[in-house]
Amino acid sequence: MVPDGAAADANASRNARRERGRRPRWASCRDALWSLTDPHLAPGARVAVVGAGNGDDLPLGRIAHRASVVTLLDIDDAAAAEAVRRVRRGLRRRIRVVQHDVTRGAVDRVVHAASHEGAVGAPAARGAAVGPRSGPATTGDGGTRLPGGPYDLVIGDLLYSQLLYPALLDAGVPADRRRATIAREGGPLTAGVVAVLHASAPVVVHVHDPACWGNGYAQPVELRDVLDAADDDPGEALRLAARAKGPREADPRPALAEAGVPVLSTALWHWPFVDGVDYLVVGTVAGAPRSAGA
Repeated sequence: MVPDGAAADANASRNARRERGRRPRWASCRDALWSLTDPHLAPGARVAVVGAGNGDDLPLGRIAHRASVVTLLDIDDAAAAEAVRRVRRGLRRRIRVVQHDVTRGAVDRVVHAASHEGAVGAPAARGAAVGPRSGPATTGDGGTRLPGGPYDLVIGDLLYSQLLYPALLDAGVPADRRRATIAREGGPLTAGVVAVLHASAPVVVHVHDPACWGNGYAQPVELRDVLDAADDDPGEALRLAARAKGPREADPRPALAEAGVPVLSTALWHWPFVDGVDYLVVGTVAGAPRSAGA
């Protein structure tokens, strides 16, 4: 039986396993995210960060120094509150934490359906996660925005690949059924979250991890080659990265293309997750460019 709040429990359990020494090892990730965000963060802006978790990859102090209000929205509010405590005391008053499930329970419904698939009288997993126009997009203030919105800038911080897989895994859903459920429901869930974020701010920074190297993963392309290409041509780097195996259903960029949301800038960087395990991170800024003099 899947407990209530499967998504929250799965995310909280992973945040609680945060190992010592991770924050200094991820300093380059914070720098990379700040470089991407900096040109789009106006002084005094209202900012929301969705999925910050422990905040080890997030330049929270730098964002709070520039912004007037920073709202951390996370299904695991305890982890986000701990991230705030690491910020310089004078900036903490600008930051608030709100417990929020950006899918509005859609992940829990998918996990419940997948766990009971085949049982007499159980709902089928198909269609349990609703699409970008009808399900997760109807969340937050007024039914379409994140709580406290609208904002000037929203950051979706490495949440896409964590929307569904951890909860299915922890619920004990068999591997073949996990794969089928993710293939069917992962894309609509991601698109729904993208819709919510873009309904909440004119510009959104999407941060996702499309591929992993190490820990038994054999990839047809080297991470170093992708990163080298990114220095000169992010488009070529994305084409190389597309050859790697990873959670394609958790990539927000197809949802942006389908919705006609323009991409303003793209950056790729190395995420040294743990010793021997490395991820590629893609940061995508999308939305309406700031007008001259704004």
